[in-house]
Amino acid sequence: MRIVVGGMNHESNTLNPIITGEDDFVVFYGDEVLSKGASPYHSSTGIIKTLTEAGCFLVPTVLARAVPNGVVSFAFYQRIKAEFLRRVDEALKQGSIDGVCLALHGSMKVEHLGCAEGDLLTALRERLPRVPLTVALDMHATITPELLACANGFVGYKTAPHVDCQETGAHAAQLLLESLKTGRPLYTAYRRIPMLIAGEKSESEVEPMSSLIAACRAAEQEPGIRAASFLLGFPWADNEHNTVSALVTSLDAPEPAEQCAEQLAAAFWARRKDFAFRAEHYDSACSIKIAYEAVLEQKQAPVFVSDSGDNPTAGAAGDATDLLEQIMLTIDTVDSLPTPLLYSGFYDAPAVVACLNAGEGATVDITLGGNWDTLNGKKIPLRVEVKKIARNYGAYHADLVLAAHRNLLITITSKHIGFGDESLLPALGVKAEAHCLVVVKLGYLEPCFRNIAARAIMATSKGCSNELLETIAYKKVRRPLYPLDGEANGGS
Repeated sequence: MRIVVGGMNHESNTLNPIITGEDDFVVFYGDEVLSKGASPYHSSTGIIKTLTEAGCFLVPTVLARAVPNGVVSFAFYQRIKAEFLRRVDEALKQGSIDGVCLALHGSMKVEHLGCAEGDLLTALRERLPRVPLTVALDMHATITPELLACANGFVGYKTAPHVDCQETGAHAAQLLLESLKTGRPLYTAYRRIPMLIAGEKSESEVEPMSSLIAACRAAEQEPGIRAASFLLGFPWADNEHNTVSALVTSLDAPEPAEQCAEQLAAAFWARRKDFAFRAEHYDSACSIKIAYEAVLEQKQAPVFVSDSGDNPTAGAAGDATDLLEQIMLTIDTVDSLPTPLLYSGFYDAPAVVACLNAGEGATVDITLGGNWDTLNGKKIPLRVEVKKIARNYGAYHADLVLAAHRNLLITITSKHIGFGDESLLPALGVKAEAHCLVVVKLGYLEPCFRNIAARAIMATSKGCSNELLETIAYKKVRRPLYPLDGEANGGS
């Protein structure tokens, strides 16, 4: 069997003014998809491994990934799409295609266009109108009519933080294989649940998500049901399709999927008031005040404060300064801390250039923040000592700087990357556990931080990933929508 594989993965925050372009993506082409693209943490890896072990001949196309950011450049997407389709056209000249299995995010938005996944699958269906097509999706996918019209089967992540990506890809591949081997069609039922949920209210290990995900897993054991998923949408993308949804894929008959989707949607809606922040949470000023008290009076360490409103892994710009401004107003208290306050970090390419030019050990005047998110950030002048430089870090080849201002240590990056990567601080010679107070641009803490935190506080700070959804001025979402409008109508 000849199977087309590939994918696109980007979570696009429409509140962020950055246009995500070629320099922000890592792209693999053709055979690179099968080798360089095989990260153990990607759904594409599960797809490739499962299909290869089944003896399929893989037709690799394109695999493109970027850290969540603003909407994607139209010109860049058009080039990626054209290359994807060109490789499919070349494969068709060599023989028939039996199926398609793709690793997609589901909330990738393109300037002037909208949903990238729906656009790509529509073009793909023009070439392959009848072959079975299955998709692995992020839990925060936004389901559109185009996705439903073009794909036969869907599987979404069941964990947040997302640690089951490879397993999800394998599941999507298994759906395709079963349909191909038996000749039985896949059918997917969809139910819209008129809600939006901040990511930090939907961790899969705690209620109500733990029970709702368990219901999905139980449904997958029912006769005829092959996959059951809750897709939560992406709350920082203002578009008409953004909402929570239940997707259920069955084999052969539509009735089991329709009935199961109805039941799951009703169960989710019934728990709508149970979604809450897991961590203690306060506004920026109160978060910093309580963190100081925890360290200085209660002798807790390390205490973590999440700068949740400016979380790059939720697509925020990474240069909002709401929390930094509070720290600077209390810099004398920072000086009294037993170890430097560690702040990780800021996306500020000009500041990195200034530090690189100065060199390690030098003192230099910089401004920090406010290059992109000028609504929630301003340029903060700082005189810093350049403590450490790390060049070409990670998949995106970012330059990293560790800079000190009084008793404040700040990581600064030349590219828009996430700050939850367990390798980032070690690349700068930093151990988070050695600092009494750590501020990080995240929402819920990633395991590398959660496992060492004596206390975790979430600051509901201002930024493009504002966790207080009721305060966001949405213009395009389909109303009514809970909790924006109180008691909206149930799933449909």
